[in-house]
Amino acid sequence: MEFAVAAFSAVAGVAVSKLNSVKGRPNTDARSISADLNSIKATMLDHADHVRPMSFLRAEYFAQLRALACDIEDCIDCFNAKMTTDADFADEIARLKESSKETTDRIHRFGFIPVQGAAAQESAVAVPAEIENLQCLMRGKHDADYLNCLLYFCLFPPNYHVRTKPLMRRWTAEGLVGREQSAVSNLDKFMESSIIRSTQKSSNGKVKRCQPTGDTIRQYISQRSMSENFILLCHGAAAEMPEGHPRRLSVHPCANVPLNLPESLSDVRTLAVFSTAAGDLDEHVLRFANYRVLRVLDLKECAHLSDGHIQAIYNQELMKYLSIKSGIIDRVPREIGKLNQLETLDLSGSPNCDDADGIVTVYKEVLLLPKLKHLLGRFQLSRRDFFVWRSDVERFLRANKSVLETLSGFVVGGRNGFQQLLSLMRRLRKVKIWCKSDASQENLGVLSSAITQYISDGAGAPHLKRSLSIDFGACPREFVDEIDAVAGKLDSLKLRGQLSRLPPFVAELSALEELCLWSTGLRWEVIREGLSFVGGLKYLKLIEDNLGLIDIWYDHLISIERLSIVFNDPMLIDITIQDGALPCLVSFHIICPQLLLLPGRALGIKIAHMTQLNEVALHPDVDVGIKAEWQRAVDGHTNRPVPVLLSIEGP
Repeated sequence: MEFAVAAFSAVAGVAVSKLNSVKGRPNTDARSISADLNSIKATMLDHADHVRPMSFLRAEYFAQLRALACDIEDCIDCFNAKMTTDADFADEIARLKESSKETTDRIHRFGFIPVQGAAAQESAVAVPAEIENLQCLMRGKHDADYLNCLLYFCLFPPNYHVRTKPLMRRWTAEGLVGREQSAVSNLDKFMESSIIRSTQKSSNGKVKRCQPTGDTIRQYISQRSMSENFILLCHGAAAEMPEGHPRRLSVHPCANVPLNLPESLSDVRTLAVFSTAAGDLDEHVLRFANYRVLRVLDLKECAHLSDGHIQAIYNQELMKYLSIKSGIIDRVPREIGKLNQLETLDLSGSPNCDDADGIVTVYKEVLLLPKLKHLLGRFQLSRRDFFVWRSDVERFLRANKSVLETLSGFVVGGRNGFQQLLSLMRRLRKVKIWCKSDASQENLGVLSSAITQYISDGAGAPHLKRSLSIDFGACPREFVDEIDAVAGKLDSLKLRGQLSRLPPFVAELSALEELCLWSTGLRWEVIREGLSFVGGLKYLKLIEDNLGLIDIWYDHLISIERLSIVFNDPMLIDITIQDGALPCLVSFHIICPQLLLLPGRALGIKIAHMTQLNEVALHPDVDVGIKAEWQRAVDGHTNRPVPVLLSIEGP
């Protein structure tokens, strides 16, 4: 039952911290409840450290404890959001004190005495070695929050490839981790323990999608999630409805199969809908007036949303994470200003598409959200708001009240908008920009100055990673030549659009680690010459069809660890990697569906000397004979462990 102990401890810890912020208020019993929660939490952790197995702690008992902690947290959050009056808050705290007393009395009454036969029954259950390792780690560090994060994987359908960045943002929004860096650390722990595996990596080595490792692991955490009533799964299959109100609801509708939904949705904190057809979804799920304390709403795969549904969403004042599929709405209403707790607004397109399908108009209320960190999609600022209300936004940004870190991204056209405000957003770490064909020279000039400022700001925060992506294919190429990166810092850069040369500012980015060039039309010799001053480049990705001969010598790109070359026409590209070249190369992706290039030829691609190499990736449609030649080269590599030959999809 270590999972139950850790799960409650993490939830109780959040509740206690919030109680401490209000327990000094008159006419409340918050101090008493805080003491009870601390005592229960300490007692459980003590038993978790010294008693194995934990079979005497019944699953339904921990479900009650979790519900109590969540009720307390909801009560505090509603009060802080001014959703309840002082009198109602005092009444609710009094009710929670009575509930806490009953729970505490029950603990003393039963005294953690083992239930006869339960220990033998639970000890007979096979526990995967990976779970045992995780339990030992938890007992050693008292780091309980990551176990709640693990149970969160039950929110997704079986064999679902979970996107890592949205997952970690949801953990943060739910309070399962205190900050985003903790979410990154937790996911790393899961990977290291082989509990969660990567199902898709980007060519720069970062995990993009993941899922539980094997059916045994998934079944184990699913059983734990069910026993703790952590997530209620509704997919049309007959299932016994657990007692109490669910906190997390995952809906997987099936055609012509009624959903087994709970009667009350008032305590649901997370709602995720996995629906591909409009007619398969029970309308009760989307009646957002039934929800009271939603923190996370994931409708990325839900195509059945009316204007009334969208409008009702903006009454969820505790919302922290909101995701809606691109194309469902073309504007974000002003009512979003009610969501003062919102941290992530994701209106991006399909996960399999690089570009979103449509442009969404936003009003000043989005930029004035005090806790918004991540704005994802293709946005443009309302023309009227820019001229009438610009001063409000400028004052907000100049006062450094905005906490926006991700702006991915916005479009630049003929109207004024984000480009005029970009230089005032001083906490940005990731920026993505699309330039339209109607982008005026004035706006492009403002944009180049704003980008220069963004790069310059990076020098003041060398410990923070900063990235920039610009799609300028529809506008004049001179635009990027006006960017100045002197005395600035950028860690990652992506350029998409026709170029006659590598922009001068790229050579000024001495700290640049990642570079992607997409459909620039540049020849290899031009790229190589332009990168001669970028000494620390670790990852280079080229999505080009006219590179010509790529000849890499021993003194070229000596710091490169990952090289990805993506092309469609095998007749327009030839690659020669000489002995001694790319000594630090770890990963080599050569992605072409009709690849003709082979390793180990006299003037071809030589990999035997690459002692760090551990990954070679090809397009899944490569000819069987070509793939076999690459496999033989990989199998004969002297490096240990032997590199793995992968087949991955192109962009």
